[in-house]
Amino acid sequence: MDEREYGKMYELESSHWWFRGGHEILLGFFKRLPAEDRRKILDVGCGTGGLLARLGEYGSPYGIDFSPAAIGYCRKRGLTKLVRGTAEAMPFQDGTFDVITAVDVFYHRNIRDDETVLRELARTLKKGGRLFLREPALMFLYGPHDESMHGKTRYNAAEIRELLASCGLVIERLSYLNFLLFPLILVYRLFKKLSGIKSESDVRRVNPVLNTVFYLVLKLEGWLLMRFDLPVGSSILCIAKKP
Repeated sequence: MDEREYGKMYELESSHWWFRGGHEILLGFFKRLPAEDRRKILDVGCGTGGLLARLGEYGSPYGIDFSPAAIGYCRKRGLTKLVRGTAEAMPFQDGTFDVITAVDVFYHRNIRDDETVLRELARTLKKGGRLFLREPALMFLYGPHDESMHGKTRYNAAEIRELLASCGLVIERLSYLNFLLFPLILVYRLFKKLSGIKSESDVRRVNPVLNTVFYLVLKLEGWLLMRFDLPVGSSILCIAKKP
């Protein structure tokens, strides 16, 4: 990811509708786990630490990221349980963690082999532990934002299902996200792609009213997700268990 993107994420992660709403959807599932099943947590690709800080409300979280800039921003948040390293070879013993979160990790170009990374995550999970995986969805949405974020691909449900099966993890939930905003996201992404706009991310300040409206839409979507899976969206969420 471009270095300047880390600065923007650090500045906006606690207030921008995308980050706030996305984190709360994931945490909505997370807090349904019994306390004893989420004591020790690892956030892989922790970035600037917005989610990692929230995970501290539910257990003892550790963060790992390959970027020194990302680790630096995590430290600015007061986070201390941090490791600079890669997801392919993590310095943790087998069966260390109750829960592992990985948000927009496999998507990045520096991840050369998805299966290798997933096997490493599975290795460090305890038996009965859970993986919370969220990735950008649907390759036809790929555009300037993905280029700026050094994204290599976007996934569909079948690809995620196949990847998890190859590593022996059992899927408990698999759903698309950002379903309610999908028509708007689709039009916006296609406009940027067809208009030839240079590579730039979508991470920027938005109008406060729109920011509130979009956040409330994601809150509603989180309520829906507690009840059923969604058929399409710009992201995909998978919750899997290590048998």
